[in-house]
Amino acid sequence: MTNALRPWTIDFHVAQNDATVKGSGSHDKTGKHCLPDDPNGKLNIARDAGYWLRDDQGKLTDAFQHICWDGCMFPNEVMVKQQTWNSILGAMVSVREAHGWEG
Repeated sequence: MTNALRPWTIDFHVAQNDATVKGSGSHDKTGKHCLPDDPNGKLNIARDAGYWLRDDQGKLTDAFQHICWDGCMFPNEVMVKQQTWNSILGAMVSVREAHGWEG
């Protein structure tokens, strides 16, 4: 799927997901976003970002103009906490360290 969609994707949003389809912040069939350090998170963020950032040979594609954390699903009370941003920054740094993305 990522190989087929990558040429059409200019904006890569990194996120964590709890694999549920209930509650707030739902993407109908793909699950509910959660914070990177949520114990219910199912993704290995750094590893799984590689499916988008690298081609099927494992080579970094530099296909994206923009990479960010997808925090649009969280309430404001969560987004104003320093720990939230420490966790998000840690996840983004782990993606950069795993894949050398410099943007």
